Amino acid sequence: MSSWVVLKFGGTSVSSVEKWQTIAAIVQQKIQQGQRVLLVHSAASGITNLLTEKTTANRSIQQAVTEVLTTLAAQLGVDPQQLEPSLDLLRSLDDRDHLDTWEQAQLLSMGEQCTHVLAMAYLQQHLDIQSLNPKDWLISSDHDKRATDAQILTAKCDIKPDPAKQQSLTGACYAMPGFMAGDSQGRTVLLGRGGSDTSAAYMAVLLGASQLEIWTDVHGIFSANPHSIPNARLLLNLSYQEAREIAASGGKVLHPRCILPVEQHGIPLLIKNTNEPAAIGTVLAAAHTPKKPRVSAINNRHQITLVSMESINMWHQAGFMGDVFNIYKQLGLSIDLVSTAQTNITISLDNIDNVITDAVLRELKQALSPLCEVEVFRNCSAVTLVGYRIRALADKIAPVLSTFADQRIYITTQSSNDLNQTFVVDEDQADKLARALHEVLIIEDKELDDFGPTWAELIHNQTSKSERIPAWWQDHRESLLDLSRDHAPCYVYHLPTIQHQIEQLQKITAVDRFYYASKANSHPAILAHMQAHGVNLETVSPQEINQVEQACPGIAAADILFTPNFAPLKEYQAALAKGVQVTIDNPSLLFDYPEVFRGHAVILRLDPGHGSGHHRYVRTAGTHSKFGIPASEVEPVAKWCQQHDIEVKGLHAHAGSGILDHNNWSRIAEYLGSCLELFPAAKIINVGGGLGIRENPGDFGLDLAQLNHALTAFKQQHHGIELWMEPGRFLVAHCGVLLARVTQTKWKGRQGYIGIETGMNSLIRPALYGAWHNIVNLSQLDQATEYTANVVGPMCETGDVLGVDRKMPLTQVDDVLLIANTGAYGAVMASRYNLREPAQEIIFPD
Repeated sequence: MSSWVVLKFGGTSVSSVEKWQTIAAIVQQKIQQGQRVLLVHSAASGITNLLTEKTTANRSIQQAVTEVLTTLAAQLGVDPQQLEPSLDLLRSLDDRDHLDTWEQAQLLSMGEQCTHVLAMAYLQQHLDIQSLNPKDWLISSDHDKRATDAQILTAKCDIKPDPAKQQSLTGACYAMPGFMAGDSQGRTVLLGRGGSDTSAAYMAVLLGASQLEIWTDVHGIFSANPHSIPNARLLLNLSYQEAREIAASGGKVLHPRCILPVEQHGIPLLIKNTNEPAAIGTVLAAAHTPKKPRVSAINNRHQITLVSMESINMWHQAGFMGDVFNIYKQLGLSIDLVSTAQTNITISLDNIDNVITDAVLRELKQALSPLCEVEVFRNCSAVTLVGYRIRALADKIAPVLSTFADQRIYITTQSSNDLNQTFVVDEDQADKLARALHEVLIIEDKELDDFGPTWAELIHNQTSKSERIPAWWQDHRESLLDLSRDHAPCYVYHLPTIQHQIEQLQKITAVDRFYYASKANSHPAILAHMQAHGVNLETVSPQEINQVEQACPGIAAADILFTPNFAPLKEYQAALAKGVQVTIDNPSLLFDYPEVFRGHAVILRLDPGHGSGHHRYVRTAGTHSKFGIPASEVEPVAKWCQQHDIEVKGLHAHAGSGILDHNNWSRIAEYLGSCLELFPAAKIINVGGGLGIRENPGDFGLDLAQLNHALTAFKQQHHGIELWMEPGRFLVAHCGVLLARVTQTKWKGRQGYIGIETGMNSLIRPALYGAWHNIVNLSQLDQATEYTANVVGPMCETGDVLGVDRKMPLTQVDDVLLIANTGAYGAVMASRYNLREPAQEIIFPD
């Protein structure tokens, strides 16, 4: 009989009729090649996120889920009434105030189940295909000793080839939903977030498949997260062991648990791109073990919890570690990394395998306290190198780590099989460390085997010119070159691009008032443009208030928001006297000077407890940030304000900058909403800004529709509340470019350098934040790239680097380079360091 091939399609691959047409064609091709096919699929994109909102925030989701499913049904041309039995169960679960863990599993599986109903209705119009129930095939293990919640929500199955099951299937084509399984009593359990990969791997083993194919929206496994490191390279061939380590260390393409089953049974695993079925991908097989030392990938895992256990009694004490680890076993906690010293054991807990709550950590500390002193570090990240014989690369790794000497590396671990090395650092340092290691260990190594093109190259090739949305400067190349002849170095701002961003922002209809954070770019023309188009202005200094008043004559004081931080008292007094709206973020101001604020209405800036963003310097919440009133002070502040006739009319919080998770702002709103009962006069919730932009070609950017949906749901639960938002960079980053002439070029070994006439004195973001800006040779824009070079400035600083390893055409002195997305935090952060004048600012002529 023909061999089986298992095809798994992820959420983005099953969310439109075009994708299902592609799936049907792929399946038909396999059948024509004489193979039998099992199709395993995820839930349509976005549904599981919606379902999770019910389990995490108890937010009603039935309407939103129904809308997504009925829209997909209409696209597929199938009757949505077929969903009613499933939707009845969904509504029943959604109407409950509390769901136990079994009910959560049942609810979260509804995305796959409902998608399966629609998929079968569509596919049966095109294929002779039958449905399989995963609960009849995948049964959770009875030997799982983890916590009950983990057994239900991240279940494991004991799988081996089953000839009897294979013989029960007589057709050529079957389909089943992934992610879910059953326990021995027939109850629904889940295989963990992203567990459809595991479903497919389990089924490949059960069926004795000749091949497993994971179809997703990327070409395969890359050497790093390409959205953080655009020059990450595609890995063409990988051993199972390397792939398993990559997945377990934070790689997003494959679920960590899906590799071991196929590895144990020698089933090749292919990763393919649904958008380009004929394109190359990544192949996992035993034959692809490397022959010489290399690092194949560098990954980050965030939200790692470290537990440090200190005791002098462990020194030369037999069985001490066994006693300690037995406590973790009893609590059902799976340990990830372990580092030991004479009097200390430090371990890490990964959210992938553990449900880590405050209650769990309290119980852990209580159980460990008789044995040792316990300290918990949350919000850490693990940076992991994965490859072959990594110890042999110590001479290359050490210099990179030396540049992080002023940062804390909590633990370092290296596997005994020499396949990985991990550094646990503060979460805000992880991306920076990963980029530095990637440059040295992968990009600079020109002799690596089994590496394909970079992500940026694939995206460029994948997107046809007709599909690309050109940046404004691409249409004005000649005008910009003319400007550069007399004015370079210079920032050039394009007001129509700002108008486009304003229009995009106004699609967030849940927000009642937008305040532009003028610190992002305080050019008078930009301030005037914002105010003329319905965007109010937020300031952080008296000088910014004066700039706003001069740029916008006649502006109402209520349209100016003043949000200073650790500013002199007189600045607050002056703002209050003008009638400007004032935000306070330090309790001591109120406690020490109640007479200054008595009789005034103010907004309080609270600290939601955890910041977000790509770098610690753009994170504006959490204990390591200077901003906001901590949670422990909120109630005392509320009582104090009531006693001293200080009206609190609104609550504000801001997590950070460059955030692409649309749930960030709903989380802030929920936190502020939970504090409203302490402030009866408060009718304003200001969720801050920090909306991320599309930095690189191929980026998806922030989903504004999902953001609007989440904030709308919040407002529906808080009637009479006005929502404010303070975007800065989102409105102006794309409008600005920095033009500078090339002064020199140089080679040092294999490293090329392109020097330009200005540097960190004009644009400090790359040096300060590790920020990435697209850089092109505007003079040679249509020429093919020929080499890789660092783009540097003339400042007497090693850190004066504007771009690392950029692919450039043949570049000559006096060519003009353009640095994109510099309309925000460019000129406003410039200096006269080295007594060099920074770039001037020009409004692009219409």
